[in-house]
Amino acid sequence: MKQPVREQSNSIRRPLSGVSCAAADDVVNRILGSTLFEKAGRLRDFLTYVVREELAGRGEGIRGKTIAQDVYGRTAEHGADSENIVRVDARRLRQQLDHYYATEGMTDPVRLHLEPGSYRPRFEATHGRPEAIWRKIRVGSSSHLSLFVIGTVVGLALNLLLPPRSAVEDLETAAMKVELTSGASTGLQAAERRAIREKSASSLEAISLAEHGRRMMYPLFDLPRQELLTPVFEYVIELDPAYHGGYSGLAYVLASRALLAADPAARAELLARSDAMAQTALSLDPKQAWTLSALARVSFVRKDYDEAMRLAELSAQIGQEDDLVLDGLAAIALFSGQFQRSIEAANDGKPRPDSNQRFANRNIFAAASYHIGDYRAAYEALEQAVASGAPISPPSLAYQAAALAAMGREKEARHKLEELERTWPGAPLDIMFYGRHSEKRNADAVLDRLRQLGWKGK
Repeated sequence: MKQPVREQSNSIRRPLSGVSCAAADDVVNRILGSTLFEKAGRLRDFLTYVVREELAGRGEGIRGKTIAQDVYGRTAEHGADSENIVRVDARRLRQQLDHYYATEGMTDPVRLHLEPGSYRPRFEATHGRPEAIWRKIRVGSSSHLSLFVIGTVVGLALNLLLPPRSAVEDLETAAMKVELTSGASTGLQAAERRAIREKSASSLEAISLAEHGRRMMYPLFDLPRQELLTPVFEYVIELDPAYHGGYSGLAYVLASRALLAADPAARAELLARSDAMAQTALSLDPKQAWTLSALARVSFVRKDYDEAMRLAELSAQIGQEDDLVLDGLAAIALFSGQFQRSIEAANDGKPRPDSNQRFANRNIFAAASYHIGDYRAAYEALEQAVASGAPISPPSLAYQAAALAAMGREKEARHKLEELERTWPGAPLDIMFYGRHSEKRNADAVLDRLRQLGWKGK
């Protein structure tokens, strides 16, 4: 887009939380000039458009259909698919902004927010100090994402920005205050938390950050997410080297990165490190379900499907109420070709009673349903997952397109494939499917339908 970020700025009708137009312009220029956004063409256009509209006093009129028309050139004749593309890109933009403020933009004096459920930008002054970020997070919020960003910022500040120990202690104390007052649960009883706190504040912080970090792992196909989680778990290990959860979490994300690595040498290095972390966790506490789930993940990446299933089943027996452990089993069963077991472990795509809301199990259930020929259930489960706020990945859109094609809804299937290719141009679906399924025919069951729709992958 060639239009300037600020257009008719003197006509602003809504105050920007005390942030001037010049500061708002600077915010956008910083973001667009970052390495994270350097090649993010559509997200750059999206961000530039909504900010320009807000600064011009037209923020209340920003809608999905106006973005589809003004940014993507898609009119009403393209149907609801156009606004779905906007929703997908808005979710990607929010994730990218989270990544930016956890890394390059950590000390920016002003932050830009795109609130969930809205396309309207909001600006917030932080004065460029990490401590200000802690204070701005609303006490009482149980947002996993907020606490995930806290952990990431703490870890990166430790390694990159704040080498003096006194500064690190300040950050640890601030993060601790937020965690202890947020009401977020790590599965510990109040008495257990107090006991751990008496032993060591850093131990309780390690447990809290590890729990929030592991709940941010899905979708596992999201490489930037796995890369961003790596320093979080590294910091958990530094906080408490005797705590198994830091090693298990790090093993999991390193295994996921190995699975997504294109370079064989990098893949081997990541997998070796992942195995070492999992073995350390096992030596610290061999009875932990999450540790066994991490070991299962390592075996899965090595394509030792039998051992992966054995360990995943064992982890599920121990952690019968642990959603993430059950999702790990469901995913491994899916790619091992045990589709009915995958559906069972995914709880038929439904939330489990008395547990946190789950998203990954819906996508896993949908994929397994596709492979047993229940295409309608597969498509509807993926649509419900998106509607509930579940993360979207290239494989989920691929399964949707293939399911629509299998039901004879070819026009909708082509639109879904177009959405996939626009959202993730050049996504290596062949690697994602052939590299995970134990049998080539199961990957072909999806990819062949995409080829019939016009997909040009290998």
